[in-house]
Amino acid sequence: MADYHSPTVVRPSIPASAITRLELALLTAIFEHEPDGDALYFYASDGPSSTIWLDIADLKDMLADEPTLSGPIVEMIRKALAEAEPDEAELELDLSDLGEAEILQAIVRRCEQLDHVTITSAWTCTKMRPDGFGGGITVVTAERILSSSTIQMEGELLDRAEYGDLACAPGHGRHAILMLDEAEVRSVVTGVQEAYADTDVAVVDVADADIRQGCIEAIGALNLDEQLRQIEFGAAMAAIRIARAASA
Repeated sequence: MADYHSPTVVRPSIPASAITRLELALLTAIFEHEPDGDALYFYASDGPSSTIWLDIADLKDMLADEPTLSGPIVEMIRKALAEAEPDEAELELDLSDLGEAEILQAIVRRCEQLDHVTITSAWTCTKMRPDGFGGGITVVTAERILSSSTIQMEGELLDRAEYGDLACAPGHGRHAILMLDEAEVRSVVTGVQEAYADTDVAVVDVADADIRQGCIEAIGALNLDEQLRQIEFGAAMAAIRIARAASA
């Protein structure tokens, strides 16, 4: 019989001061851990636990101290507590659909020392099964939780082999033309405020969140159909030129 394992590491170590009691109870039930200075290094030798058991009385006590009064993890626990039988002392939590990434994201959002956390897993097997090996990675930021795997990487490499690098960036036959950089927008904000130094524009404190929302609204208001048709025509003429030169 083959045994499948997914040893996992969480990088970087998480500052202990950034973790609430509830988050610590959940993370230490999901992962193994060890101290790393003032931080905690989380890992799982065989793989993170998707089902955990916690003492109900402890959970209620930790919820009372939880600074985040709502959120997917807190709401899931409140729902599980409400559905528990009166004589139950321990609560079983299924984290297969809502687990470590969501817990870590809440920490990243609060912790100034972290701008992201990466969860990396290796998929291994005690027998050389063709489906028993690979890996996965999840990047957790304050805004996004993004995952990829060696299976996805294999598909991307096969696409590149069949269609070429250009045909696969960023997707089959699609090519990015413009990219709005928030750092550049921040630079323009500074220039505008300097140009209007004698007005109230100069004293407005523009936060990163304001810039991000401004980018979203500006992109949503764009209509580049005419410019896109011109670019498509230019690309068509270039393709004809390349084909003619190759056949000459």
